[in-house]
Amino acid sequence: MTEAKLTDRPKDWTNILFLTLTPVFAGPVLIWYTYKTGFSLWMLVLFTVMYSLSGLAICAGYHRYFSHKSYECSPIIQMFYAIFGAFAAQNSILKWSAGHRRHHTFPESEWDPYSIKRGFWWAHILWIFHVDPDGNYIDNARDLQKNPIVVWQNRWYKAILLIAGFALPTLIGAYFGNAIAGLLWGGFLRIVMVHHSTFMINSLAHTLGTQEYDDESTARDNWAAALLTFGEGYHSFHHKFPADFRNGVRWYDWDPAKWFITSMKFLGLASNLRMTATPTIERTRMEVAVKRLQAKIDQAPKQRGMEIQERIIKARDAFSTAMVLWGKQVEERAKGRSAQWKEIRASYRATLKEARREWRGVLAALNSFSDAKADRTA
Repeated sequence: MTEAKLTDRPKDWTNILFLTLTPVFAGPVLIWYTYKTGFSLWMLVLFTVMYSLSGLAICAGYHRYFSHKSYECSPIIQMFYAIFGAFAAQNSILKWSAGHRRHHTFPESEWDPYSIKRGFWWAHILWIFHVDPDGNYIDNARDLQKNPIVVWQNRWYKAILLIAGFALPTLIGAYFGNAIAGLLWGGFLRIVMVHHSTFMINSLAHTLGTQEYDDESTARDNWAAALLTFGEGYHSFHHKFPADFRNGVRWYDWDPAKWFITSMKFLGLASNLRMTATPTIERTRMEVAVKRLQAKIDQAPKQRGMEIQERIIKARDAFSTAMVLWGKQVEERAKGRSAQWKEIRASYRATLKEARREWRGVLAALNSFSDAKADRTA
């Protein structure tokens, strides 16, 4: 790979024209045309369905399957990702995944294609306006070069985009008596919305939100971005645990891509879903919180501070033990040793519960200290 200054990069006029003209058709032209010809419910349904299909193909397919290999899936699902992912007009699987792997391998460096260190708008869209000197670098995707579906889609990507991404919604519109409305709603509006919701992960999710899992990275968990991207907005978690098939790890986190992959497993179309151990996740979250609260801990009275530090140590030890037990119970279950698995699982759950109790005790002690300090100040 090469290291090139931004000023040395020529403009990519094809991308510039496409990314500046499509919003014109998705905005003013669509509004004017709909005002002149009238709105029908099928237009919104067409947009929603095509937006969902292409968005899921990018999030669950391009990103979590092809780029990170966080699970395995059947050729049927891979073909779904290949066709509907091309709808999104974000390049082929091979090139998209190679670029994204560079983003994770060299985060926020000169080799990161959409590094937030170059500014919000560079990370959001301007990086696409320039020719990437490493744009054809695909050595980090040798596994994908052996996948026949990826190779096929890479060859026919533009044809799939034009035929399926634009011609299909036009034909659906013609069926309902308005081909142009089909093109505007299912083609242009859908592409612009998928583009900028995806781009938000590179910009907004590296700028605004919480850093629950890694305060040294710019990646942040942003629920608003998650709502528009089928769960991709939990970016602090993703950058810390990129191999996990989930982005929203809590049960209530909005992560339709996670739910889709889980559904495919239920249907026998996906397998080997990779998940980070719960104790690892919770200890990581705790360690980041401890760093954030350290100044507050240092201000506590000596005796209280010692108690808090002691509970932190106990929580760390319990989480570490829980991690070991988690691995053992997975191993025993894989071997079919039901009795041993249940026994270790019970120990694992008890140890994890103890770790959580100690951590809650730390937070409670800090809160009580803060309340007492506030009362004295008042």
